[in-house]
Amino acid sequence: MQVAVKNLSYSERVDGGADIRPLTGADRLYVPDSQEIRTRLRTIVKKFAEAGKLTPPLSMLELDEHANEIIQANKLDSNLNDFIKILVNNAAWHEAVASVPFGRRTLLLPPCLRSAEKCRAEFDELGLICDKCGGCILCDLSDEAEKLGYAVLIAEGTSIVTSLIKEGMIDAVIGISCMQSLERTYPDVSMKALPVLAIPLVTDGCKDTEIDLEWVRELIVMQTEGLTVGLRDLTDLHDEVSSWFEEKSLRPTLKLGMTETEDISISWLLKGGKRWRPFIAVSIFNALQSSIGGKIPSKVKDLAIAIECIHKASLIYDDIQDGDDCRYGDDTLFKVHGVPVALAAALFLLGLGYRIIADCDASDAERNAMLSLATGGHCELCLGQGSELCWIRKPVVLSSDEVLDIFRHKTAPSFDVVFRLGAICAGAGQEIHDILKEYSTNIGVAYQIQDDLQDFTGGGDVDDIQCGRPSIVLALACEDVDSAERKMIASAWCNGFDAGKADDVRRIIKDSAVVEKAQALKLQYRDKALHALRHLKNRELKMVLYQVAGKILRKG
Repeated sequence: MQVAVKNLSYSERVDGGADIRPLTGADRLYVPDSQEIRTRLRTIVKKFAEAGKLTPPLSMLELDEHANEIIQANKLDSNLNDFIKILVNNAAWHEAVASVPFGRRTLLLPPCLRSAEKCRAEFDELGLICDKCGGCILCDLSDEAEKLGYAVLIAEGTSIVTSLIKEGMIDAVIGISCMQSLERTYPDVSMKALPVLAIPLVTDGCKDTEIDLEWVRELIVMQTEGLTVGLRDLTDLHDEVSSWFEEKSLRPTLKLGMTETEDISISWLLKGGKRWRPFIAVSIFNALQSSIGGKIPSKVKDLAIAIECIHKASLIYDDIQDGDDCRYGDDTLFKVHGVPVALAAALFLLGLGYRIIADCDASDAERNAMLSLATGGHCELCLGQGSELCWIRKPVVLSSDEVLDIFRHKTAPSFDVVFRLGAICAGAGQEIHDILKEYSTNIGVAYQIQDDLQDFTGGGDVDDIQCGRPSIVLALACEDVDSAERKMIASAWCNGFDAGKADDVRRIIKDSAVVEKAQALKLQYRDKALHALRHLKNRELKMVLYQVAGKILRKG
């Protein structure tokens, strides 16, 4: 028999499968009208999940891979790809959400479910304030969920949910929305590693829409006993790690004297920065040890401080080599104390970092592995920086691929080291290290693209255009703008920018699609990093890595 499915038709076969054919000329809409078909597809995906292939969070690329596998295995039409991706995400998070107490869940309902004719409710900054008139399904669903203990929000978007996460008020969300909204908001939600079950509207529109009530009610009441696997917000951990770099706690930890070189070095260590690298190492260790919220071992704290010592030393060298006058909104160390003293402070911090690792309370095998990784990354980073400095002596126009290759050698190694140092400290196996290496390489490239964009827009400490450095923005400009402008940019890049030329280049780039292309490239490498986690079975670690990517790679 024929079952209408929006703009699709389903011919049910005797074997219980579904032969799905798109109707000619129709726009693609993805939610089956038939509850029977929706239930059958959910059963197919549930069986797929039971094979153990799903470890949340799932990136869009991972969702696509799983959806395509399900479609091919069950001979379904590819038009169902988006709907099946929602089902795959739900199957991946089902256990986690079911283990969260009702009082720690939020039900997010769309205002478009209200009856346009009968609704008397008003809107405030949080969304619709249901008047409990009983004129639409919103009243019934709100009452049912609230009686269980849910926080119920009738609103569009995820900003309110994000604020609840930051306040530590929720661990899971069941959200209802149209397919377009679910697809648009999924990347941001997944980066928060928030357990979310999504239910698409059966009919779209701005009012009087419809949902699968049986499905919604089934998910609202589901509950299983066991270990709660909700969202682990890393903000508190980041704050704790940052507190280790306050002078009153740092000096006693490092057991330093009062020489001028030590004073200068520690002042620089205390100065500014997001402390991303030590935070990352601690996050990885905690995830692998499932110790988030517990006491952090002394060896991990020592490792974090060592990582920051080595990083801050590399910044001193970087500023000297690049001739930068500003760092953290203030004068660079060599500008204040001169190059010789700055070099002495950098060498002291390097030695201090390696000494801390060598003396930390870890096993001999762990210390040897950590020192080998740290020194190897140090050498690779120096080679990358050296390549850039040699290019500056004899500059030529670089393609975007060539700039990205410099990023892989100059920036990615430092990320690789900090991710894997935490893993060594936690006793991770080789499979975890291989995944972290691929992930961190792509995160490092994405981070450097973001840094170039920030420098171009004026949010950084330096101006790559004025300095004429290898820059993804300049490389893309040379590939994107018309020939006359490209020739001018290429000439200035190789021969030096005066103030007038620099202003002209900025104007050309702002009038082109270069910034948008660079932002898209950043997201491409972010997605590659997340896709590297597709074989990772440790859910706690995967959730942390998604959140870390979201924290260090800002939106846009």
